[in-house]
Amino acid sequence: MQISQHLKGILITTLGVLILSPDALLIRLLNTDTWTAVFWRGLAFSGGVIIIMLLMYRQNIFKQFKKIGKAGLLIGLIFGLSSLCFTASIQNTNISNTLVLISTSPVFSSLFSWFFLKEKVHARTLIAMIVIFAAIALIMSNSYTTDGFLGDLAALGSAVFIATSFTLTRRHKEVNMVPAMAISGVVSALIAALVIGQTAGSFHLDQEVIPYLILGGLVISTAFALITLGPRYISAPEVSLIMPLEIVFGSYLGWFFLAEKPSSTTIIGGIIVISTLTIHAWLSLKKNKLNLS
Repeated sequence: MQISQHLKGILITTLGVLILSPDALLIRLLNTDTWTAVFWRGLAFSGGVIIIMLLMYRQNIFKQFKKIGKAGLLIGLIFGLSSLCFTASIQNTNISNTLVLISTSPVFSSLFSWFFLKEKVHARTLIAMIVIFAAIALIMSNSYTTDGFLGDLAALGSAVFIATSFTLTRRHKEVNMVPAMAISGVVSALIAALVIGQTAGSFHLDQEVIPYLILGGLVISTAFALITLGPRYISAPEVSLIMPLEIVFGSYLGWFFLAEKPSSTTIIGGIIVISTLTIHAWLSLKKNKLNLS
């Protein structure tokens, strides 16, 4: 039975999100300090993306890197900073806090698209921004006096960098920016290496956690490849309806394997964020269908 292009897009995107769900857990299972985790995860991500590109483009892989130009290098740098912040957040706050706060990136993306691309911001988006910023304050209120506050700030930083890289990608949507993802892994690894060198840190990973590192590299490279492919068949609002699945499954995995029960403020804030994003995406999808009819 042949499936429609639309259903194919939904299945591809959903599969990508589900594959990405254990990423936070795999970072924590590395059982090492923040900068060592950033270094090895960056290399693993970059290696995974390059393997996928070799399978897709074979001897034309260097042409793909050349095509991204200066814009691709900038996107690689910014996404590398996002990956760095994500790893730092996972290492310094609850997994559920990180995933909920990073899920706010569409709000920042809308803000940046309005500011840099002069795209119109609808009333529903402005309302969603206000509600989500209030939810962010609620989630972080429980971390102000604890060690988790810096981790929460890192998660917000990751959301801002993700939104910036996606805005730049949209500005150059005619260019395949998958090679920029490989560059981003190298960027985060280089920054970590510099910090480790300056602080006399260590690159050492225990042998028993290396399988988690390899699996993590496969997870994030495969997931981002699928999530990048999905929007070719379905609209951005539909993608936004699927993405919150990572928050739910990722948080449950942290709860189940690490006994990290989300705080009441994180649960309430998470429900507000997911509900707002879902309603906003549904209204956007409904509006798009009306415009096409």
